[in-house]
Amino acid sequence: MSAIDDNLAKISAALRILDKRSGQLQSVVQQQASLIAELQSRPRTITEEIDQIPGRRIETVLSGEVIFDVTDEGKRGNPILIQVSQDGPFIMTHYPMALWRPTLPTTATNYERWRPVSTYPLPTQVVGTDIIDLMYELQDGGSQRNFQNAPRGPLFSRPDNIVPCAVPTLWSPNSAIAFFPTYNSITWDSQTPPTQGTLHVDLIGYRIVNL
Repeated sequence: MSAIDDNLAKISAALRILDKRSGQLQSVVQQQASLIAELQSRPRTITEEIDQIPGRRIETVLSGEVIFDVTDEGKRGNPILIQVSQDGPFIMTHYPMALWRPTLPTTATNYERWRPVSTYPLPTQVVGTDIIDLMYELQDGGSQRNFQNAPRGPLFSRPDNIVPCAVPTLWSPNSAIAFFPTYNSITWDSQTPPTQGTLHVDLIGYRIVNL
């Protein structure tokens, strides 16, 4: 075999290898294109939609308070109204944290001390003294959308246990969040019981703002 024939054979072999590799690459490209098309056709998750919102993420707790007394027992009380800033949406990542404290009289046994809003689970340090039990509702005050079909039980975060929401909840800029408490039971039986309490609610999450 001449040198020319030998070189032609080597070139032919190399071309066959390149053709095989080209076919393999085309198969990979087709698989990737199919995957991209599938991803594009799949609806985005709530988290993905939120992640697409441009802006800086800033840790935020929106807070509000309302006064109550024993005449509210068994009733749906006055709402806590919380305004979302116009700077950007608020993403609520955890269930609300609710606490209360006696605020009158100033001589009350537990004056200005944080108290839980449910007897379950009941910390030993509050057994038998100044207890309340709550249910609650969340509303988008601007559109009157309810976030539940009936008042919820005590599904709350606590300072020692911040409970994540099932999914992050987006509140639009300028939303008026309404927290409606229902006072199932109020037992004020300390040595000097309160005559008035203040319910405090924190909504935990972050804001998206353009700085």
